[in-house]
Amino acid sequence: MIHFQDETILQKAATELEKLRSVPKHDGLPFPRNCRRLLFQIPGNVSCVDCGNANPEWASVTFGVLLCVNCSGRHRSYGVSTSFVRSIDMDAWSHEQVLALLEGGNQQMKQFFQRHHMHGETASALDTQYKTKAAKFYKTNLTAHVTKVAESGHYTGREAARRSRSPKSPAQRRPLQTSNDSERNVSRQSAIAAR
Repeated sequence: MIHFQDETILQKAATELEKLRSVPKHDGLPFPRNCRRLLFQIPGNVSCVDCGNANPEWASVTFGVLLCVNCSGRHRSYGVSTSFVRSIDMDAWSHEQVLALLEGGNQQMKQFFQRHHMHGETASALDTQYKTKAAKFYKTNLTAHVTKVAESGHYTGREAARRSRSPKSPAQRRPLQTSNDSERNVSRQSAIAAR
């Protein structure tokens, strides 16, 4: 978890985000200076998420991660439905696009893929990784989280956004189905349909 050393940077970034909120999405503004400072404090964001090159200047808004110029080209080749790429310095940004980067993060996404046994150590493995069901799940949930943060009002930082998520009680959680459970359910449904 990131701990901000300077609360004034967070406050300035929140003010910049509020200014962006009033700008039409199709117009956008340059990436705000203090938001950029916060962005590079996020764990893993000092290097490209895919290859590790230092000082990434490009981003996949879809995944909330930073990329070097070479890896940004590969992400562009996936198409915008898979990975929407922007330049931190040259492109205009909307409120929710900046929030996606502030709420995402290179380390966060890498840990997610590692939990799903995807390490993306080659270009081919990376190409596959970003088109998996796990990747779709990640970007869908990041988008939902960013929307919730945007609707909650004035930005108060990553830690506050994560604290506001109330975990479900054990009684409210549904157990995950295993593939055997799914197969039994399909067999049961087939037997019922055959009657």
